[in-house]
Amino acid sequence: MKPERFNPGTWSRLGASLVSGILIALIAASSGIGFRLDAAAHDAFARAEARKPRVARPGEGSVALVYIDQQSLDWVEDNLGYPWPWPRELYGIMARFFSHAKSQGYDILFTEASSYGADDDARCASAMDEAGNVILALPAGAYPDSGFSPLPVRNAGWGSVRGLADQDGVLRRYLPLQRGRREGEAGLPSFGLAALGRSGNEGHEGSAAATFSPDAPVYLRFRGASPSLPAWNAAEILASAIHPGSSGLKPEDFYGSYVFVGLSAPGLLDRQAVPTDKAMPGAEIHATFVDNVLRSSLIRPIGPFAAWGIGVLFVIAGALIPALSTKAIPLSIAAFALAVAPFGLAWGLRALGFWASVGAGSTGGLFAFLAGLALSYAAEGKERAFLRRSFAHYLSPRVIEELIAQPSRLALGGEEKEISIFFSDIAGFTSISESMDPEQLGRFMNLYLTIATNCILAEGGTVDKYIGDAVVAFWNAPLDQEDHAMRAIRAALSFLRELERKADEFGAFGCGPPRTRIGIHTGRAAVGNFGSSVRFAYTALGDAVNTASRLEEANKEIGGNLLVSSSVAVACRPYLGWPADFSLRKLGFVLVDGKSNPIEVWEPISAAHEGATSPPSPILPWEGIRDCRIKSRAGPGPAPSS
Repeated sequence: MKPERFNPGTWSRLGASLVSGILIALIAASSGIGFRLDAAAHDAFARAEARKPRVARPGEGSVALVYIDQQSLDWVEDNLGYPWPWPRELYGIMARFFSHAKSQGYDILFTEASSYGADDDARCASAMDEAGNVILALPAGAYPDSGFSPLPVRNAGWGSVRGLADQDGVLRRYLPLQRGRREGEAGLPSFGLAALGRSGNEGHEGSAAATFSPDAPVYLRFRGASPSLPAWNAAEILASAIHPGSSGLKPEDFYGSYVFVGLSAPGLLDRQAVPTDKAMPGAEIHATFVDNVLRSSLIRPIGPFAAWGIGVLFVIAGALIPALSTKAIPLSIAAFALAVAPFGLAWGLRALGFWASVGAGSTGGLFAFLAGLALSYAAEGKERAFLRRSFAHYLSPRVIEELIAQPSRLALGGEEKEISIFFSDIAGFTSISESMDPEQLGRFMNLYLTIATNCILAEGGTVDKYIGDAVVAFWNAPLDQEDHAMRAIRAALSFLRELERKADEFGAFGCGPPRTRIGIHTGRAAVGNFGSSVRFAYTALGDAVNTASRLEEANKEIGGNLLVSSSVAVACRPYLGWPADFSLRKLGFVLVDGKSNPIEVWEPISAAHEGATSPPSPILPWEGIRDCRIKSRAGPGPAPSS
């Protein structure tokens, strides 16, 4: 019968798997394992998305980069005679050039007075105020009113350039708005958000500052390695500003653009690792934020409750799968799906503009799966042990393993197939039983049936039943055995030899080895579990079983110990050419009860074996048909005794 899938034991294993999975998820979240999985997935997704063509020219609503690179440092020194750091007046020249841009941000910290004097700072500030669209950088922890900068600007905006690198040193998130210093005070915008606000940009996400909550970071979509946005070097800009037309650039080219001026020369140390670049200039990170806002492509993290809800769902799935099946192929598919599904979900949410941290939940789900699998196999192992203990005395080990591997064979029903049936009985058992007390008779039968069972199981047979002193067994079911007839004969001969070898043990009961008669027949029978829904047995039914029983009875008339039918002899014929421990001798035809047609019987003759003491039966073959029917002899006079 098919066992109930969700029994109390299953529920307890499911609960244990859930609890262990949730605990592991918490450990993964607190130890950094979950973060490392999330970071690896995020970076892989980011690099996959970055394989897109970049915009080649600035334009209305686009973002442009201007880098102070090594070429710019060399050009200024060679053509203008200024080593680094440059006079502030050069930034003022660039500020006038970009006056048509929506905003221009300088990701350069002006925290000390110019080495060229206060007039240099004043000229720079005047040009920036005149442009009216300049954003200057605030270092982390500084505010516009803190007086940290010597530039006397009055018409410039300020934005924080505070970075938000993760614990592995990679910057994935961006903080658009920092909480104010005091309650009710406006938040401090990031450098990128200040650039959007300076232009009065309403953007695709509404008012720039109103779109973001204080201290609520977002994830950036980087377009690739630097430069991932349209970029020029400062030398090109300065040359065009000082000598108009010299480089082909005009101020009008940047009309409506968001321009970010930053440092990219390796020696200026303003680089940061991001998912798509190990050393991206800081100005490009702020420019990426603005590009994401303009393209409505920022990624916002889902709430912590939603993230944990997703994690718990994966833990539940991991615990539930082993409770539904313990088959290798479904479990392998489920394990792969369980490992991939969390990150597939993260990819899908990312495409919608959200990020879900699934590393901890994925770890917890896989652990719950493994815990559930281990508990299920442990429980199944106990069930297997129970089946082995229950059937060890009736079935061979191979048959037991087959039933364990295919428990559906324990369901009610059967199949028709050819089998070899063994039927044995003790001659004169009535007188033996009358000579012993019940306890002694029980020990006698235990010894006798143990010998019979061991010989049958040794040849891979199935012990069908014990009927008093009779033993019924068969071969070729439930496992297929091509040589089933040979196995049945070998078991019978081995049984008879073992009885002789145990003569001393039987002598302790006051009798010699019991004379046993055996009949074997090969034929088609219905084999399977037959009975009721609450009690059934694996057995064989049909005329073939009755024939084996009648052959056992025929030994009484013939005076033999072992008779087999011609169908057994035919089934053995392909194997008798091999070295065999017996041969077959044809005796003749017999009539048995319940059969209108005579049966041809044969006698197996055992080869010489060490320890074998009984010679072959001295039965002589006969011509014609011998009548072995019991009722035919029940006329005048006593019927033959058994």
